[in-house]
Amino acid sequence: MLVFEEIICQLIVRHNCVIVPGFGGFVSKQVSAQLDLEKGSIRPPYKALLFNPQLLSDDGLLIAEHARLNGLYYQESKANLQVYVDDIQRRLHAGDLVQLPKLGTFKRMPNGQLNFEQDRFFNLLLSSYGLTELRFIPDVAQESAADETPIVTLPATKSPLWKVAAAACILPIAFYSFWIPTQTNVLQSGLFSYKDFNPFYAAKQKHYAKSKFRIAPLTTQASIGLSEQLGASEPGTLAFYEWNRNCVFRVQLPKAEVEPTASPAQVLTPTSGFEFVVGCFSNERNAQNLVAQLKRDGFAAHILPGGTLIRVSAGNALTETALDALRMAAQQRGLQGWIYKH
Repeated sequence: MLVFEEIICQLIVRHNCVIVPGFGGFVSKQVSAQLDLEKGSIRPPYKALLFNPQLLSDDGLLIAEHARLNGLYYQESKANLQVYVDDIQRRLHAGDLVQLPKLGTFKRMPNGQLNFEQDRFFNLLLSSYGLTELRFIPDVAQESAADETPIVTLPATKSPLWKVAAAACILPIAFYSFWIPTQTNVLQSGLFSYKDFNPFYAAKQKHYAKSKFRIAPLTTQASIGLSEQLGASEPGTLAFYEWNRNCVFRVQLPKAEVEPTASPAQVLTPTSGFEFVVGCFSNERNAQNLVAQLKRDGFAAHILPGGTLIRVSAGNALTETALDALRMAAQQRGLQGWIYKH
């Protein structure tokens, strides 16, 4: 059966604190290697142990490990530990020196304090396990000879290379301090370019020439197509004209000399093509307000006749291409609608 001293040592190797219930706790701290030149010794890293008699609460670590290693029940190991602690306390009260192997010695002082001294011949640090203190004999004769050797101070000599290095650094700085402000436009533009550092690069002067843009007038055939496509649109509004399959643009129609006297609700729409309806109202006034707003936005808006509701169209298109352009222009202004075909 493993005794409690051996189990405590195994636990200290793996843990930093091991409590012996009813007696105290061992607290460990890793200490680095130490070199003592006067004594001629090298001590490897080790775990320094401190004993705190105030740590009396049972954390279950020691009893559980004792029960596991010895194949006992927990209550049996707890009873054995109580007997072990009572024996140590009795010996300490009698004034005996209690030595725990691999851990250290305990002694009760006259003032009642418990004194603990760690066993310095056993290393509890796992990484230094098996390492002992190494002793050596310092070479005293060589050290004394080194102390008696006079120190000869040689005069410092300056190498001429520092002058060459200083000139190599100063000359480019001095050159570009003159070149950049006088030969480049850095001060005017505030922009640096790598070409400014090239003294062999000359900036070319840029010349600009005016050119005239001439717009060719519409041909007779284009004018006829324009009249056919825009003849049904209302004068004074913007209408869509299909120049070709890939080019549709808006055209401002001239206002008629005599304004129509009919109200917006009485305006009739063309009898051919497509209508993009953007609203249906039961109140004629609301329909007229939408027509006025669409006309201010450049649409050839009007009210479609017939139907149970008053339908407002954003414009008429004779071709599908012109209809797509009309629908896109309406959607850009947040208008959604549907297509009505005459």
